[in-house]
Amino acid sequence: MGNLAQIEDVALHLGTEQLFTDLNLSVSDDTKLAIVGANGSGKSSLLRLLMKEIEPDSGRVIHAPSVRIGYVPQQEKFVPGESVLEAGIRKLSYIGDEHTQRILAAKVLTKAGFESHSVLADELSGGWRKRLSLATAMANDPQLLVLDEPTNHLDLSGLHWLEELLKTSRFPWVLVSHDRYFLEQVSKKILELSRVYPRGYKTYEGSYLEFREKKKGYLEQENRRIASLANKARRELEWASRSPKARTGKASFRMKQAERLAAELREAKSQKEATQEVVEFQTGDKGSKELVQCIQVSFAFDSNEILKKFSFTVKNRNCIGLLGRNGDGKSTLLKLLGGALSPQSGKIKRIQGLRFAYFEQLRASLSEWNTLGELLGEGSDSVVYQDKSYHVIGWGRRFGFEPEDHSKAIDSLSGGEQARALLSMLVRQEADVLLLDEPTNDLDIPMLEALEGMILEFDGAVVLVTHDRYMLDEVCTHFLGFMGGGELKNFASFEQWNDAILEKEAKVKAQSRSGQSVVPGDEVPKKKPSKLTYNDQREYGKIEGQIEKAEAALSALEERAADPNEHQDPKKSAQLTSELAAAKDKVEKLYVRWEELDTLKRSFE
Repeated sequence: MGNLAQIEDVALHLGTEQLFTDLNLSVSDDTKLAIVGANGSGKSSLLRLLMKEIEPDSGRVIHAPSVRIGYVPQQEKFVPGESVLEAGIRKLSYIGDEHTQRILAAKVLTKAGFESHSVLADELSGGWRKRLSLATAMANDPQLLVLDEPTNHLDLSGLHWLEELLKTSRFPWVLVSHDRYFLEQVSKKILELSRVYPRGYKTYEGSYLEFREKKKGYLEQENRRIASLANKARRELEWASRSPKARTGKASFRMKQAERLAAELREAKSQKEATQEVVEFQTGDKGSKELVQCIQVSFAFDSNEILKKFSFTVKNRNCIGLLGRNGDGKSTLLKLLGGALSPQSGKIKRIQGLRFAYFEQLRASLSEWNTLGELLGEGSDSVVYQDKSYHVIGWGRRFGFEPEDHSKAIDSLSGGEQARALLSMLVRQEADVLLLDEPTNDLDIPMLEALEGMILEFDGAVVLVTHDRYMLDEVCTHFLGFMGGGELKNFASFEQWNDAILEKEAKVKAQSRSGQSVVPGDEVPKKKPSKLTYNDQREYGKIEGQIEKAEAALSALEERAADPNEHQDPKKSAQLTSELAAAKDKVEKLYVRWEELDTLKRSFE
């Protein structure tokens, strides 16, 4: 099939603002397109145009005859009391008879990791609701998949599942996302909506990082053009000011030239990219290096062991990323560090006078205010920040709020607006330790980058919980990963923790085929598998390639170890020996796992 969908010369405005004009987009069999842009730039509106849910101001949207499109909106409501299987059947009601619908729904739910199909859809966590939406959208083998913020609410396991699904999909897709790591993993083309472009949009071939580099080049070229234009306009305007009565011939032409250049310069400056002002967190004057000490701390909820004899020290200028699945206990650990919870055994020592700023506590205080303006000024029309007074309107602009936003009711704010408002409150608190529980939810990319700058400039300690892997890589100096059973370990990166989790799960599955969930600790009821699971099949398909890579890495290390020059420095020699042992161990474990999966596969053939 050629083009599955096409947008031709489309223009759209929102209120008095023109979002984009003359927008053209073709979606074909191999399209893997990500749409990015600041909040309010029109990303979701563009998806709704593509789905023909709204009409453009001008232009047209064309779908191929009988094209099957799967669509996952940002939020999807499920019928109260409806099981996930019933939800799947309802969404497939246009396909065949009820028996066919039931079989198809059960198949896609299993592939998505639902090991029980009787759990109620409206009682699922946000991440599992998103999985259900994605699974049912793909049930009819769509020719095109359209996703609006598909990573919202997914935990790290869910993000990995979605990435693999999109990277290996046979169908094309178009999506909107602010998750930069996710975008880098899956996208082949980026369409950005932004006022910096004359028509409000521009398309870039390549991954997200390639887009960033190409956009940087575009903006540098535009800045040079604006500087040249300003020089030309200045010269012509100076000439015109000396010859105000010139009306014919060359003089008349230069007058018109001066007016045209001035207008062009105003237009170019209006399109210049607005930079997000970085506001620094206010830190105290704690000179101590060690701020919080956890000594043999244990904590559990009933039989769910969160921490078991956990010892760790939070030091100044450290940013600690907490890694874990939903329900592992990341938020609980933040509350223990800040004193909102007490350990059931062990001790937590904090230096005297230590001040915490806790993002989640501020979230709970939103309801204290009626309007955004009241919240931003905390009841006043001025804000004191770093011993300076700012009018609440100017303060709001630092966080992307315009004067007309101040009258908005708190309960009408979008998720992104709430997050920005909370950050405006957080930066005003003097603190030695920042406890940030999911501060990135619903923030757009410019605000995410501003928050990264704020964290990097903070002189105290930060403990961060986020599913934004790009931010984790950018700001964290240490990682603590939940391994289950109350165990936490130090890791050098998210990838190292993820590999350790996958390895542990593989061992558990090998020891007991008792139906372990895709996500340890989730609340989806489990069943005993009667065949090779979807995750096992996926792992089996990849493991030979992993073995080849591991053996190549081992071979390279063995060559280095055979070189006498590598052993002249005792420290480097010891490091090489350690790496070699780890590489051998990895290859051996991969072969053991391959044999387990191969035996299991053949037993059901």
